[in-house]
Amino acid sequence: MDVDGAVPPHLHPQLAALLPQLGDLLTPPARAVGLAEARRRFSALLSAGLAGAPDVLTDDVDLGDGLTGRTYRPAEPRGATVVLLHGGGWTLGSVADYEGLARRLADRLPAVVLSVEYRRAPEHPFPAAVEDAVAATRWALAHAGELGGEPHRVAVAGDSGGGNLAAVVCQVLRDAHGPRPAAQVLLYPNVARGADQPSVREYGHLPFLTLADMAWYTRQYVPRGTDLADPRISPAEGHVAGLPPALVVTAGVDALRDSGRDYAEAIRAHQGTVEWLDVPGMPHGFAHLVALAPAAEAALDHVLARASALLHGSRAIAGG
Repeated sequence: MDVDGAVPPHLHPQLAALLPQLGDLLTPPARAVGLAEARRRFSALLSAGLAGAPDVLTDDVDLGDGLTGRTYRPAEPRGATVVLLHGGGWTLGSVADYEGLARRLADRLPAVVLSVEYRRAPEHPFPAAVEDAVAATRWALAHAGELGGEPHRVAVAGDSGGGNLAAVVCQVLRDAHGPRPAAQVLLYPNVARGADQPSVREYGHLPFLTLADMAWYTRQYVPRGTDLADPRISPAEGHVAGLPPALVVTAGVDALRDSGRDYAEAIRAHQGTVEWLDVPGMPHGFAHLVALAPAAEAALDHVLARASALLHGSRAIAGG
C-alpha cells in the first residue's frame, strides 16, 4: 500500500502496521473499485476485524413495512435497549457485517441491541435510510418491554454514516413531540457537509476514510439537486437544543474528528448533556478493527465503558 509516506506519526503504531497488512481491502478508494467490490471488501474487512465476538442470544425481528432487524441479548441486559445503525457511508455494510460489533455492544454495555437493516443507497437514496432509522427507533420505543428492556431507556447508536443517522433520528423525534430516545451514542459520526475542517486536510488522505470516498458516498446517497444543508443529511445544520444526552466519540486521526467535536460543543452550548470523548491515535473505523489490533480493542472498551455509564447512570456525564 502506497500512502506516499504520509502516515502521521501520531497514528498508533499498531494501526499504522495494519495499512500494508490490509492491502487491497482499503485501497484503491471505493469510488475506483465500484459498488459491488466496495461492499465485498467492506464485508471482508469487518469479518476479519470483528472476529471473536462474545456469544449472546440473537433473534431476527420484523419491524413492519418490510423493515427488518436482529436483536442481540446478553445474559443480564440491565434494562437498556440500543438501536444500532451501522456505518458504511449509507452505501456499504449490513446487519450481518456488523454482527461482531453488535455482539460486543450487547455484552459489554450490557443492553439489548437492535441492529437495523435499513435501506442502502444508491438503490434507495436519501431519505430512505432516515425513514427506516426513525421507524426502527419508534418500533423499539414501542416494543422495548417485549425485548426485555424498559421503554424509557431506549438509546440510539451508530458509527460513521450510522452515527449520522442516529443524530438525525434524535432531531426528528424531538421535533415530532412524541416518544424519543433517552440517549445517543455517536461513534466518529459524519454530521457536517463540506471539507473545510483542519482534520479533513490533515487526515483525508488516509485509506481508513479518504476525502475521495467521503464525496463518493455522498453522491451515492444524496440525489442530485438536493440541498446538503438539510439537517436530515447534515445534522450539524439542525437545531441541537433539547436533544437526549449524548456521547460523541471521535478518533484522533480521522478526517471527521473536528466536525464531531464541533457537534458536541454545539450541543453543550445549547445546554445539552454531552460528553465528547476523543480517542488519540485511532483512525476512522477503529471499532471494527478490534480483532486485528489490541490498541483498537482497548479503545473500544473505553468507549463502551463511557456508553455504559450513560445508559445505566453509574455516574454523570462529564464535560469533554
